[in-house]
Amino acid sequence: MTPAQSVWWRQAQSDFEIFERLRSQGAAECHLLHYLQMSTEKLSKAYLWRLGAAPPRTHVGFTRFLRALVDRRASEASRIAQILGFGRTVEFENWVQQVLPLAYEIQKLAPAEAGDGPNPEYPWPHLAPVMCPIDYKFPTWNYLMNTGRGRRLLQLLKIAVHNFDQLA
Repeated sequence: MTPAQSVWWRQAQSDFEIFERLRSQGAAECHLLHYLQMSTEKLSKAYLWRLGAAPPRTHVGFTRFLRALVDRRASEASRIAQILGFGRTVEFENWVQQVLPLAYEIQKLAPAEAGDGPNPEYPWPHLAPVMCPIDYKFPTWNYLMNTGRGRRLLQLLKIAVHNFDQLA
């Protein structure tokens, strides 16, 4: 692991820890999604630093991270799949393809990506706000909590955050 990866990983761990604490205390969806999105962004950047250059300075990267995990050499992909709880590489590859739309929705939660739409930080639309995050029921949160894919994505994130040094 490079020093840059370590720095980004530490912050991803901290953000995910806050997500878990808030979740255990029954915090509002907007706060949970805010920390979840930030954790996925930083975890992604930590991973993408493995190429030796800074990843793009954007809020998107979670889908790139998932794709990059799958695109490793066969022996590494198998090891990564096992670390993340998949018995076979092909199961992991298929699951990533199925969950990419949800990963994209998590990326879009960043205000810079949400445009004038729902985001967990700021009221919207910007020029004439009528909705605030605390009052909004986020479809992304519902999907994370009430589907097998969503729950497994959260489980995978927890494993990835805690075992990043094995993925890097």
